Amino acid sequence: MSSVSSKQRWTVTGGADKGGILVRKGQELSSPATEERLATGAEVEQLSLTGGRLQYRLISGTGPEEGWVSLSISGKDLLAKKASEQALSLPIATKGAVGPGSGFRHRWAIDIDKWMPDGEFDGAEFQFLLSLIREEDDRKAVTRFKFFDDKKRALVSRLLVRQASASSLNMTNFTRITIKRTKGKKPFLAEPLASEDQAPNWNVNCSHEGSWVVCASEPLCVAGIDVAELRRHKKNGEPIDFHQVFKDNLTPKEWDYVRLHGPDLDTEYEAFSRFWSAKEAFVKARGDGLAFPLGDAEFHWEPAKDLPRLSAYIGKVHVKGEHRPEWKFIQHKMPSETPHWTTVGRGPLTDIIDAAGEFFKTLRKKQSSFTNEEWNSCLDDESPHFDVLPLGALVPQDDMDDFVKAGGRRFP
Repeated sequence: MSSVSSKQRWTVTGGADKGGILVRKGQELSSPATEERLATGAEVEQLSLTGGRLQYRLISGTGPEEGWVSLSISGKDLLAKKASEQALSLPIATKGAVGPGSGFRHRWAIDIDKWMPDGEFDGAEFQFLLSLIREEDDRKAVTRFKFFDDKKRALVSRLLVRQASASSLNMTNFTRITIKRTKGKKPFLAEPLASEDQAPNWNVNCSHEGSWVVCASEPLCVAGIDVAELRRHKKNGEPIDFHQVFKDNLTPKEWDYVRLHGPDLDTEYEAFSRFWSAKEAFVKARGDGLAFPLGDAEFHWEPAKDLPRLSAYIGKVHVKGEHRPEWKFIQHKMPSETPHWTTVGRGPLTDIIDAAGEFFKTLRKKQSSFTNEEWNSCLDDESPHFDVLPLGALVPQDDMDDFVKAGGRRFP
């Protein structure tokens, strides 16, 4: 199977007069420097990006194999971002994007139409995967669905949350991981917590609709994600009167945008779905879900640079007419027979709705600790492209042999 890495790559442009740029062993500027510099002209792959500090892996050129470097010093850029060519990777066949060492910021997608386990729900493969979910309430939630495709979506979304947690903790099993939910049903990693130095506010969010189940995780900002299927008809074939049914969920300016994207209802529905996906990502990041009046949030879009035309957008949100600059959104169009749009939102901790306060307690760097410059840097950090994972990538390596015995396909 061919693969294309979705991780951002950078070229070193600074340090020509010094034999390259300084590399440190840790994120902090006070951490020890390596003896060797990262040579000017070297190409590196991004592992994580936090507050203007890049953790990299060397691809070509000379210098330390891994380390941390500053993107700029005194206003002078030290590295240049290489242009991206696509919004998603091809299906990956190696461990780089998942598992220990994959970093703290993940963008993963599973196409459930590609996974057809023998015996469906009652088969050994499905039941083995279900057994990996230790929390009884989450297991029962999977079984309550009537249709098998819905059970697949529910199972895969829970496995994504756990594998993202394990990957960020550098764990090869789920046995010590506890996932809880807020009163608003937002899943979160309760224990153990990710590195306080590198990912003090690590959190993850999932969404599923149609062919895709997707997840996003962030080390500092609160994350929300939603995928919307562009199918304008109900399962019985009846068209959805979205102008009437959802008339209060979009603002007048948003409805004008939708109508301008005619001339037919299918094209209008795609524009509508982009707004719907963004609003869902917003309220899922906050944690209050549809309790938030969706018509109070208005989105403004501009095309994402360095990506194919009409395939990705950067968004800003206004709430009750007021711009909220502490939020940022990115949308990608997902490839499949039926198109989907996926939106990832990143926002401030102060907007979190958490009645019991358990999720909020897991966030150890408070919003007041960020300067405006630091927060804007967090929002401007690279939002990676999605890695399309095979189902086996969600299985911890310690359980891979048993997964294969149950009929699953080994990964990697």
